[in-house]
Amino acid sequence: MGSAATCLGTGRSVAMSDLSIPVAEGPHGNPVPIEEAERNVDYYVCPECGEFLTPRIGPKRQYFAHKRGVLDDTDCSLSSRADIEEMVDELRTSDIEESEQERTIRIYIGEQYDGRIECFGILPSLEWQHVPPNKDVDALLDALDITTAGVTNPPVPSNFHPSESETIVPLDPTADEYVIDIEGPDTLSTITGHWSVDGLASGDLFVGDQSRARRHRSNRQIKIGEWVYLVMAHAPATLPDVVGTYDVGSFTVLAFPARESTEELLQKHGEGLTTDDYGFDADVILPASVHPTIEAPTYGAPNEGVLVGITPSEGIDPIFEVVSVPKRANDTVDIEPTGPGNPRFYPTRIPTDGSRRVSIHQRNSNRHRLIHLHPESDTDTDTIGEPTATESRTIGLEFNTGDETAVLSPLDGETTFRVDEDFNPHLLPTNLSYVGPDGLEIEITATFVEDASLGPTLTRFTTNLAEFGSEIAHWVEQGCARVRFEFGGVGAVRIEFPQPALAVSPDSESNRSGSVSSS
Repeated sequence: MGSAATCLGTGRSVAMSDLSIPVAEGPHGNPVPIEEAERNVDYYVCPECGEFLTPRIGPKRQYFAHKRGVLDDTDCSLSSRADIEEMVDELRTSDIEESEQERTIRIYIGEQYDGRIECFGILPSLEWQHVPPNKDVDALLDALDITTAGVTNPPVPSNFHPSESETIVPLDPTADEYVIDIEGPDTLSTITGHWSVDGLASGDLFVGDQSRARRHRSNRQIKIGEWVYLVMAHAPATLPDVVGTYDVGSFTVLAFPARESTEELLQKHGEGLTTDDYGFDADVILPASVHPTIEAPTYGAPNEGVLVGITPSEGIDPIFEVVSVPKRANDTVDIEPTGPGNPRFYPTRIPTDGSRRVSIHQRNSNRHRLIHLHPESDTDTDTIGEPTATESRTIGLEFNTGDETAVLSPLDGETTFRVDEDFNPHLLPTNLSYVGPDGLEIEITATFVEDASLGPTLTRFTTNLAEFGSEIAHWVEQGCARVRFEFGGVGAVRIEFPQPALAVSPDSESNRSGSVSSS
């Protein structure tokens, strides 16, 4: 292969060694995005040809590149920008989606409500979009023929109904292999097939949280604080105090958090497992009653607002993407950076019918966090939705005008609330309040009428809106016509106050008391 490639769209020749590669492999075989690279020589290698890559880290541009001359005698499939873009796109496919494509049962260990440790498998349920129009889904499912091995309570066809968020099957911890064979109509090809996975073995590591930890893939990186289950034939003679032990079938399972005191245990028994110095957290913040577990479904009322908080490690400011599961063309949403280590937010909604699964993906890495949204059924309403107070179910402002309490949420778009002309601004400290998760930064921007002494604009930042009630009241008295509240990248709402310079006809719709509009 030659050492030059054509630059797409320009026709000019570019040396292969100058092609911008955004990700390399580290010494443990793990993908390393350029944002996390150090200026090490002969340390990172090309994920395709295995030759050393040099991190080129400048103030405006950062990328990996092959050493000059290395590719004169070495073939590399990353020979054009199209090849690199294809590699980057492949990283968008989560390991969960890959396992489903390969018909691999996802296997978990988790602590149950009674304190027992159980092994269980998960298969996807049918999605409504895969049910042909004018077809009876129950009749289609009744045509399924299901046989299993190693499963203590085999699934039935109705377990795969789109109204179910997922199909959970309890597994026999003594089985050598778990098998679920599903035969049925071609229209149900997303769930039919030969699903299987190896049984438990000494040395298996499960990573996640206490109720739901998945068997880790080779070369997985674990984030400090994640929960680990380690399957062993026999427990070691001595263990750190934070490690619990359980009997599961013929195995002993050690249960512990990944932290400094358990690092030696992980290094000794965690083949291919390394501590991730970077990584990120992705938690469901709203609805507030949801347990922010890594993979368990989030239930809520149909079309209810959901807010996902995404926090990168300190010192890096990567781009995150929301990728549909399974991945679909032109269905990826970028979440823009907000600064190194700063949280950013992804607002969405519970689907009205059936599940919606997306992966929060750190671009140019293999790091994914599954967000699984599913509408709660009528029978779930009394339990899943607790508590049901406004502050646990939304984010935004509550504004009490005396006659009503308006809830302004950025999840509904950038709405505007117009205050009645006879509203007393001195009531703002008590009548205006924030609802939502603690610690969210709010950017407050006041816009004043022409010639106002404080204008034309003022901007403040706070994580405690109550401290600014009196100041906002003072702004209104000094000619503030509009206050915009930006909620940490989630969205914004506005409140407009009548001022002489904005006077319009009394019959104008835009000046009526308590009116709310979207912009």
